[in-house]
This record gives sequence, structure tokens and C-alpha cells, in this order.
Amino acid sequence: MKASQPKYFHRDLSWLLFNRRVIMESYAPDNPVLEQLRFLAIASNNLDEFFMVRIPQIQTLARMPEQSVDRKTHLPQQEILHQASTLNRKNIELQYARFEGLRKKLHKKELFLKSFDELSVREKNQTKRYFKEVIFPTLAPIGLDAYHAFPRLQEKALHIWCRIRDDERGESYQAIVPISKRLSRLYRLSARRFILLEEIVEHFLDYLFEGLAIEERFVFRVTYDHDLEFREDNEEDLYNQMAEYLAERAKGLPSRLEIQADSPLSASGLGFLRQHLELQKDDIYTFKEPLDLTFLFEFVDLIKDKLPKAALYPPLKAKFEKKWHKKRILQTMEQEDLLLQHPYDSFKGVLAFLEAAVDDPNTIAIKQTLYRLAEHSKVIALLKRAAQKGIQVTVLVEIKARFDEEQNLHWVNELEDAGCFVSYGFPNLKAHSKALLVIQKSGEKIKRFAQIGTGNYNEKNSRIYTDLSFFTTKAAYVDDLTDFFNYVCGYRNRPSYQKIATSPNGIQQMIIEKTRRLIALQKKNGNGRIFAKMNGLTDTRLIDQMYEASQAGIKIFLQVRGSCCLVPGVEGLSENITVSSIVGRFLEHSRIYLFETGGTKEWWISSADWMTRNMRYRVELAAPLAGTTVERKIDRIAEIFQADDAKAYFLAPDGSYQRKTAINHISAQRVFAGMQPYRAQKTD
Repeated sequence: MKASQPKYFHRDLSWLLFNRRVIMESYAPDNPVLEQLRFLAIASNNLDEFFMVRIPQIQTLARMPEQSVDRKTHLPQQEILHQASTLNRKNIELQYARFEGLRKKLHKKELFLKSFDELSVREKNQTKRYFKEVIFPTLAPIGLDAYHAFPRLQEKALHIWCRIRDDERGESYQAIVPISKRLSRLYRLSARRFILLEEIVEHFLDYLFEGLAIEERFVFRVTYDHDLEFREDNEEDLYNQMAEYLAERAKGLPSRLEIQADSPLSASGLGFLRQHLELQKDDIYTFKEPLDLTFLFEFVDLIKDKLPKAALYPPLKAKFEKKWHKKRILQTMEQEDLLLQHPYDSFKGVLAFLEAAVDDPNTIAIKQTLYRLAEHSKVIALLKRAAQKGIQVTVLVEIKARFDEEQNLHWVNELEDAGCFVSYGFPNLKAHSKALLVIQKSGEKIKRFAQIGTGNYNEKNSRIYTDLSFFTTKAAYVDDLTDFFNYVCGYRNRPSYQKIATSPNGIQQMIIEKTRRLIALQKKNGNGRIFAKMNGLTDTRLIDQMYEASQAGIKIFLQVRGSCCLVPGVEGLSENITVSSIVGRFLEHSRIYLFETGGTKEWWISSADWMTRNMRYRVELAAPLAGTTVERKIDRIAEIFQADDAKAYFLAPDGSYQRKTAINHISAQRVFAGMQPYRAQKTD
């Protein structure tokens, strides 16, 4: 290992490279044209959250009087902030170059996103009527002078800054015009022609400042810090604390300013905003094209009927076997274990399990963890129905789930009003585990049915997130889940589990123990192997353990969708480690771990990524699949993931991600969707 070679990559710089991979999917010719537009919108949506959560942390540390240094990379925080800005500007350059290319491609298909100058006389008159009748009544300009306090600008909303001249008085003024987020961003001129709302507002601003001359104007947008620490008070009701926290979080400081301007900005407008928002040069982004490409989600929905079906991904035919039906699934589980891979296996299987339990007269209790839910949640409806039927329903609701806090508070009220028992888990820990336990009584006999997953009970996201659901009635698993729910929802010492592992600390310790066992057996067996699939890898204890295993000769294949702090392929450190990342039609969300030696494979699925927050500050759950009837299926799933040479990017020691030259042209997602055949590959 060279002295200049870093031992760890920085988490947030690595994440920006993940977002670049998302952007690059808009360039991929195998993605249909409207899906390419969606990838551009996804990247913008990702970046908004990044500037609401991650960047503010670095800004705070970088602006302290004594310069803070990152403990992993040993880089000054100011340098990290600068590198993040540089990476992000390259991402944006790629993103907007592709946006312009796709815009031209759609123009050739006579689908137009027009600028105001490109409108016909009839269309200009049409937009004028729309402005006067619909937009104008919503506008309320805010003066910026000694008699008007600088406003709290609405987050992520579009605003127009103006410098106005009063020739009669010989004076100039500054004003901000907020544009309502309740108005559609896209105005439809005709079946195939559209214009953005801000272009209409900007063109007709003279009506708002009648009798005055507008000397300068530009569109801008502000993002705020949402990383306010939530400090729990064990003496106060957590529900009330969260409500107060949400109100306080809305007062976060600005973290980014985005400006759309066709010509160089004067010092007055930019300087005024920068001063009042207290932002540095690296926090300001200037565009010639439209801000906030998330409007492309709406644009795709509006034009998809005007293009051939090939402009979108073909519909996924999710599998739903008869044995998963609500009339059969409980009986099926008594005969065999089940492993469903969503979205290829329909999430209806999970709903069928819950519905079967609710409708079965033998069910006496249901226990479940909830983290993120669909807006119109069928899971909530079923749990409420169960409670109303007299079934004892105990639900662990995580009301600290970031950006879902308000909705989860709403679900708490719904569940409690229906008669469910609601727990918030432990102080200062987020309950991120995914588990469902059903208890039935038939005569004097108790039967229990368990489901353990890698993803949320969210039927909407289950169509685009890849996750695993494991169903079993095996005694050790249902005993463990019984102890788990009694532990997290009540008062008892931490259980000693027979099968499962839990965080905080338990999953990390399990991974370390399994890895050390492989290292100890490596000299004897010489064929140790680790496979792990996750969303992020940042925990230095686990990274160091992987380095140690690599140096012992163990072959390690890590599939990390997002941030990865581990440096692979470095001689003397990590030459036996391969890291890949799949970005495709579906968001890779399943977590799978394999520890293999001497031909013996030990498979695990989990709710936990290999990140410090998951290992130490969350209630997570991992379950082994050894000795179950689903080992062959999980083995095949992992093999296909490792065989992907069409969509996978591979991490190099310098931190860059590259695609390898495809040999078999295997896309794991296409194989799972039944769109591509797969034959097991020969291994060395």
C-alpha cells in the first residue's frame, strides 16, 4: 500500500459519485427515452435531500473557528466542502447536457418544452390570459428595504428577484416574488406543447410592478438545513417532542442557493441574497437552464401517451403464486419457508399474509414494526381492522424516520384510535427493523407465523425498490421474534437470540465473528468467501475487518449501491476485494450477507446497511437462512447479482467507478424480471 493511498473514501464525496451514476443512466441507450428523463429528475430529487441533510453537517464543521478534520480521510472540512462542490458541478454539467440533448430529441418527435420567445402569437396571448386569470391573483411581491424584514423564503420553491426603477422618483428598489408551489410547474399550451410556469411569470412581471421599470430579474431557489439534532427527553411524551422538533427544524439555515440567469448577474442581486442567506461561493449554483429538474416527473406523465410504448420500460409482470394467496399462505407457511424478492415477486404476498391473519378467527395477536408507509397505506387499514375485530395489535412505529415524521405521527393517531397498542421503541435509537409476527390459538395450541424483511411495509415503494421478504413458522425464529417484540415494546433485558441478530451492536459483532471464523479456517480450507449487498458501507470497524479478511486471502465481493468508504484493489490491503454498484430501473435496497468456507454457505438477510448509524444507533434485525427451504433461491439471487456485467459499475482504488467490458451482457434486474435468460456461470 502506497503512503499516498487513502485507507478510506469520504462518505459524502462517494455519495456524489453515486448520484453521477444515476445521471449516467440517462445516457444509457438501453433505457427508454422517458426513463432517461426520469433519471435526471431522480438525480435532482436526490441532490435536494443531500443539501438538506449531508452538506449542512460539513458546512457547520468547516465554518468553525478551529478548522475541523475528518477522522477517516484526515481532510480538512473546508477541503471536503470544496471537493463536494467540484464533484457536484461536474454532475450538474453532465445532467444539464443530457437534459438539452433529450429536449432536442423530443422536439424531433414534436413534443415541445418551449421558451417564451419560441411561442406563437396565439400561444403568447394564451399565456397572457392564464397569467391574468390564474397566476396573477396568487402573486405577492415582497419589498426589500428598511421597512420590510428579509423574508423566510419557502424551501425549494421558485422565486424571482427583481431590481425595479421608479423614474419619477429617481429611485431603485429590490423585491422578491414567490411563485406558489400549488400551481403546476408545467403549463400545457396544447396536446404536445408546454412552457414552464416561471417563464410565464417572468415575462409578465410588468403587470405586477405597473408604472415601474424592471432593470434586472432572475429565478432562484433556496435549500435549507434539515439536520437539526433531535434530542429526546425521557421525561416527556415523545409524540409532543416530535411535533415541537418539526416546528423547530423548519427554521434551519440556508445550505444552497440556485439561480437561473441567461446573462451575468449584477453584484446587487447576487450579493444581496448571498449576504442575507449567509452562504459562501461554493454554496451558490448558477444555471442557464431551468432550475429543479424534478418537474420532469410531471412532464413524463403528461407526454407518455403521445409516444410509443417503447418510450417507457415495459410493464413488470410481478409473480403472485397461488400458494401466496390469503386463503392459502398460512397453510403454505406451515409446510415450507418462503422467500419473496420484490418487486419481481409481488408485494401482494406480504399483504396477503397480513390480511389472512386479520381474517382468520384463530388470530389473537399481531405484532409489527413500521418505519415508512405509503400515503394510503393498506397495512395501516389492515392493522386497524384487526384491532376493531378484537385482535391484540402491537405496533412499533418509528416517528423519527427522516421526512416521514409528520405522516408517522398521523399513523400513530389512526392506530391508537382504532385500539392498537403503539410503541416508539427505545430513546435515542431509530427502529429500522422490518418484522411481522402473527399469533394464533387453535384449541389449546398456539401457532406463530413470522415475516422478516429488508424493506419497509410500503406497497407503493415495493414496486420500485428491490427487497426480500422471508416467511417462516420455524420455532427458533418465532421464539426470537416473540422475545424481540417483548424487548422493544416493553421492559426486559436484552434477549439471547437463537437465530436472529439485532442492532445496536449485535449485527456488527455477528459480522465480525463470522469473518474472523473464516480467517481462522482460511489456512485449512483456503476457499473462504464473503458476499455482501447493501445500500452503504461506511463503518470503519467492518471495513477494517474486510481488509483483514482480504489480507488472509478471502475473496470478497461487495455490492454497495451508494456511498462506499472502503478502498478496494489495493495491494497489501484489499487486493481480494471487489466492489460493484448497480443503478438501474429499480432501486437496489435488499441487504444480503454470505459467509462461506469449506463449501458451507451461511446466508443472512437484514434491514441493516454496513453503516455506523445502522450498527450502533438503530434497532435493526438480521436473520440467517441456513437450514430453511429458501437457501437455493437466495444462492441463485446472489449469483445473478455477482454476474451482472451490463449495468454494474466497479469501484477503482482511485475512487472512480467504471463499467467493465461486458462479456455475458447480464443485467441482474432484467434476469429477475424474466426479460433475459440466465445460465449459471463457471467460476474459478
